[in-house]
Amino acid sequence: MPKRKPATTNALMKHLRASGVAISGTAQKRRLRNVGYYHGYKGYRFAGSAANRLPITDFAQVALLHDFDMQLKALLYPRMMLVETALKNRVLEAVVADAKSESFEDIWRASLTAYRSYSGSRYGKAWGERMRLRGAFDAAVARYHNDRDVIRHFRDADREIPIWALFEVITLGEFGMFYSCLDRRVKTAVVRDLQMPTNVDSEAFLKAMVYAMKDCRNAIAHNGVVLDVRFKSGNVNGGVCQLLQSEMGVSGVDFSDITDYVLLLAYLMRRLRFTQTECKQFLSAYEDAIERYRAALPMTIFSRIVNTSARGKLAAAANFVSIV
Repeated sequence: MPKRKPATTNALMKHLRASGVAISGTAQKRRLRNVGYYHGYKGYRFAGSAANRLPITDFAQVALLHDFDMQLKALLYPRMMLVETALKNRVLEAVVADAKSESFEDIWRASLTAYRSYSGSRYGKAWGERMRLRGAFDAAVARYHNDRDVIRHFRDADREIPIWALFEVITLGEFGMFYSCLDRRVKTAVVRDLQMPTNVDSEAFLKAMVYAMKDCRNAIAHNGVVLDVRFKSGNVNGGVCQLLQSEMGVSGVDFSDITDYVLLLAYLMRRLRFTQTECKQFLSAYEDAIERYRAALPMTIFSRIVNTSARGKLAAAANFVSIV
């Protein structure tokens, strides 16, 4: 069977027109080349899953979805980085105080002991997670011992790498694993510091929040599509949804659209004592973005991306950050 020739940009434009998507002219050809047929058109022609095709009739709509997605990434990513750093610092403070040491080995013995609170198969699962954590930290050191000064300094001095230096090179997912392996008393110290509610399992919910944020952060870092939350690796813990609803006075939080990730980030920002102004500016910038693209895109497309409840949720979130 003869090899199929790769399609030229002109051929791809012809294919789009044959598929009912209007595209023509030098400007749209240039835009198609810049966003890519596969990353751009193929990536934005559906919402969430390939089965949920959007009623796109013009390449200009694809370009608008791409621009909306890029604006969301620019809005979310720097704040996620700040929240990640702030959370790591809170956990560092709690774990060093608990173990009375900056040594990973001391912390391993004294504080990374969540497995002891379980029995049976749950004990085995927690013990296995603890061992994977050690492997992940060792792998992080191996990855960066030549490239990051914070690791190389201790390597060259033949000294143990302290926990704060390890935290500089681990991923958000590895941080979530570290938090998961901590003894509950350490997790309790963290959530008390954040002034999270005491009448629910905030210790477990904070872990779920970290993993929810991790999925979104990784998608942004790898230039994946985020506007339709296709990055979500699984259902977010229902307790997190209930906590956000109770704390922020909202309803219908289920992480089925990007607005709920905005709420999660705003919640963590405020619990980490970001100022009311910082939190409100974040919420306002997101609202401005969705209003801009609500006006620019057909409602048959936009409503499949952002739920109609977004305005109400953002108003409640703004009220939350004002009073907490």
